[in-house]
Amino acid sequence: MYRELKKNHKLLNIILFPRNWSILSWLLLFIACNQEKVPVATDTSPEFKTQANFVNSPAYTYKDSAELKTSMAAFQLEPGLQIDLIAADPLVADPSAFTFDEKGVLYVAENTGYPDPMDGKKPDTLGKISRLIDSDGDGKYDQRTVFVEGLTYPNGIMAWKGGVFVTCAPHIYYFKDTDGDGLADIKEIVLTGFNANRTAQIRTSHPTLALDGWIYVTSGLNGGEVYSPAHPERKPVSFNGADGRFHPETLEFQTRGGKSQFGLAFDAFGRRFGSSNRHPLQHIVMEPDQLNNNPNLLFNKTIENVSPAEAEGYVYPISKSVTTAEYIPKLMGKSHQGTFTSACGTLIYESEGLDISHKGDAFICEPAQNLVQRQSIKNNGATFISERVHEDWEFLASSDSWFNPVFLAHGPKGAMYLADMYRKVIDHPSYVPEETRGALDFVSGKGKGKIYRISNEDAQYTQVESLFPKTSKVENKTLIAALSSTDEWERSTAFRLILEKLPLDIVNSLKELVLSNTIDEGKAKAIWLLHHFDALDEKLLTTIYNENGPEVKEQVITIIGLKKNISSELAENLIKGATATNPRVRFLTAAAFGSDTKSQWLPYLAKIAQQDAADPWVRAAVMTALNGHESKFLKILEAEKTAVNYHQLPMWSELGELIGSSVHPQELKALIDAGINSEWDNPTFSLLLGLLKGSERGQHKVKGKNYLDSYTRSKDQLQALIQETADRASSSEDSLTSRIQATALLSYFSPGNTEATLKGLISPNNPPEIQLAAIQSLGNLNSAEAGEILTEPTAWKAYTPKTKGAVIAILVSRPILRDQLLKSIENEKIKPAEIPSSTRQSLMKARDEKVKMRAENLFKELESEGRMKVYEDLKSVLDLEGIADNGQGIFRTNCATCHAFAGEGGNVGPDLSGISNQPSLAVLLHTIVPNYEVYPGFQAITVTTNEGKQITGRIAAESSNSLSLKTAYGTEENILRTQIKNIDNPGLSLMPNGLEQNMSKQELADLLAYLKGN
Repeated sequence: MYRELKKNHKLLNIILFPRNWSILSWLLLFIACNQEKVPVATDTSPEFKTQANFVNSPAYTYKDSAELKTSMAAFQLEPGLQIDLIAADPLVADPSAFTFDEKGVLYVAENTGYPDPMDGKKPDTLGKISRLIDSDGDGKYDQRTVFVEGLTYPNGIMAWKGGVFVTCAPHIYYFKDTDGDGLADIKEIVLTGFNANRTAQIRTSHPTLALDGWIYVTSGLNGGEVYSPAHPERKPVSFNGADGRFHPETLEFQTRGGKSQFGLAFDAFGRRFGSSNRHPLQHIVMEPDQLNNNPNLLFNKTIENVSPAEAEGYVYPISKSVTTAEYIPKLMGKSHQGTFTSACGTLIYESEGLDISHKGDAFICEPAQNLVQRQSIKNNGATFISERVHEDWEFLASSDSWFNPVFLAHGPKGAMYLADMYRKVIDHPSYVPEETRGALDFVSGKGKGKIYRISNEDAQYTQVESLFPKTSKVENKTLIAALSSTDEWERSTAFRLILEKLPLDIVNSLKELVLSNTIDEGKAKAIWLLHHFDALDEKLLTTIYNENGPEVKEQVITIIGLKKNISSELAENLIKGATATNPRVRFLTAAAFGSDTKSQWLPYLAKIAQQDAADPWVRAAVMTALNGHESKFLKILEAEKTAVNYHQLPMWSELGELIGSSVHPQELKALIDAGINSEWDNPTFSLLLGLLKGSERGQHKVKGKNYLDSYTRSKDQLQALIQETADRASSSEDSLTSRIQATALLSYFSPGNTEATLKGLISPNNPPEIQLAAIQSLGNLNSAEAGEILTEPTAWKAYTPKTKGAVIAILVSRPILRDQLLKSIENEKIKPAEIPSSTRQSLMKARDEKVKMRAENLFKELESEGRMKVYEDLKSVLDLEGIADNGQGIFRTNCATCHAFAGEGGNVGPDLSGISNQPSLAVLLHTIVPNYEVYPGFQAITVTTNEGKQITGRIAAESSNSLSLKTAYGTEENILRTQIKNIDNPGLSLMPNGLEQNMSKQELADLLAYLKGN
């Protein structure tokens, strides 16, 4: 097959774009091989059964009803459930999202223009909002009006006050019909400025009402300068790739935590989850304003991957879809048909219309592989963890490769509803090589589409009564009853209707509800409604806290955390929360204390910190609450220092950093001197390390390196401490955490004292974590001797790829060490080809003319030829017979530091698990020319600090206070924005040019064979 492919030069010159490798390659291979069948594993479990109810409404009298029946028969659905088709083309077209109003009217965002034209071309205006009605009450929609037309790419919709909000970047619209003709006559742009300069796949979407009364939207992995045309007096809100929210009445827009693409869901208790292509389920744990409570805090993450992601996010399609991943048991050791490549449309199902066992589970669409996956969610400290419910089959899958589920939602009568954007090719042409786009059919399916209802197989839809009347006003008693319903759609609809009008005469009923024995999901909504009415007095909040379980307690604590001045009575709830048995209650309690930084809360924060110190999210919440009280908090911890275990050591170090970066030099000197002259237990070492690290970025930083020598007059004690630190770092019997911290502390003794110890620690007989810590410490010493140790020939030859990458990164980060690296290359101790091309080029472009000239002399020959010429010269490698078994070792040596494949490797660069589907020439192209096209999330940036240190990596996380870089050797560097002198983003890949220089042609052929699964 591949020999035939080689004949088609146009097809083979494709771009290996890291966003969706497995999707693209099978599309191309399918076409090139004349629709050769792709091997897929078909689940033949007897539990599955063909759906009996294909299209069972008399309203379906379309010409293609046979096609609809065939499509329905292609489903395999979890046993005990049924799937009903409730709307199909031409009644509905290209549904990307939908919403029900309280009368059961279905509003659908129809994205018929998708995919949008390539860059530079005028957007299509085929998008519509349709309004569907079920006229006879049989649960099937049979009447359609075009509510709005002439839109570009509408992708999200939410009911509000008789109309709908619609996301359609660059705008968020509000549409409403005021005269009853089924057509919108109010058409307003309520917000604008969302970026629409990238493809329609990555734009803001999913407007969703939260318990706090704001409407949340995803970023679409995009940014913007967002403002409301109705409020020109407000400054635009600038953001880059952060989720957001807007208030439906004031139209104020704010950025929030999270970075979701096309997926946003809340569970019944207000926890927010997002998704992106390779990350099926992410919990947004903290918000930016919480992290901003302490400006000296380096922690800047807001997202936790709840589900297995990337290479571990397995899916099991049953279609002969051209996007199905290759089955390679000889490499994986087990069946591996694919991984998530287009996760979207996430729903946390909170009704009972399927089965009670489904309640609280996550359901995630994977349109590229024609399925929906079910995952169970479990508590995991401050956040959650999820896993597949079915081991090797899916909740819903279709053998029809045109089935593209993109959106899930709760709906009337407890069911789950699904939008199918029925297309032959669902991917976007921007992610397909230009020379092959003409071979793909992006048009077939435009104008088609389906919406399904999934429910228990015993459910009779027409026999289930709806709480909300279709022709009359909804009474307060109905709204209260709906809040206590087991149906999440009824609960959330009642919540919305009450929030829209805020009728004062319902307040007493809401108070009665929260004090009753109704379900917790209903209480949560009622509590927040009372908050919006400003009807939650302190006594009522305390009563609710005392009489309910952890999920309801979460609501009380979160509401208290919104207050900037916590009264003594409300604080009693937080004091109880500090010792609660539920870890999320303790976490939220710590975060709530952060809104009111009174020192009287410190003992309770200490209780939380001591119990949950192993949880980085809890540590972050505690640290955000300490702003200005770090030293007092330290004294509380020191009073119980004897009970500290090694899980708590990171907390002591992080606390030390906060103190070291914020206190006056005299106080810092006293703290460090006290540590040097105290009993040297583990917390003392951790604290000293943190204090010194913090002092390097502190508000009162002195010039030069802050060595321990300058903080004490006890020279004898200092020498003893040096020896003790060296012994701890070298002890194989101590915990890895203690050893790493001791190794890091060695860099804070003046040069000449610790280099010998650190030289021993970079030996390969030490754990890699210790080697990397020692390399970092030698770099921090910033001495000529440290540079000589790092470049010593025997040590250099013993470095693994990961440690060598770390050494090179350290050597180029500081002038003294950079000089030593260049000397070693000039003296032929190190080969120029061992230095990555990206590093060679940065040295050749250095501002220091001497460095620039030396680098040009050393690297000119290697960098003179264009990479495409090298690629053309190496095409002959494809004629060699590669040996996959040999290629595995070559991958581990040259690639595994950054890339994951076949269950091993790092996560600095793109996951290569789907690369086996790519034509060999494409794999070669992006191995030799890594900068041919670089996905923005993997572009390397270089940060130069005020002290002249340079750090290169990709942005892993950022907040208004700091950013984190994932370096090429797998570590994370956290940098306060106040430390940054400048940032350089040349748009290049972290992957170096010149990888082929480290292997022979046969070895390169072996590597390709391994990646291809040959």
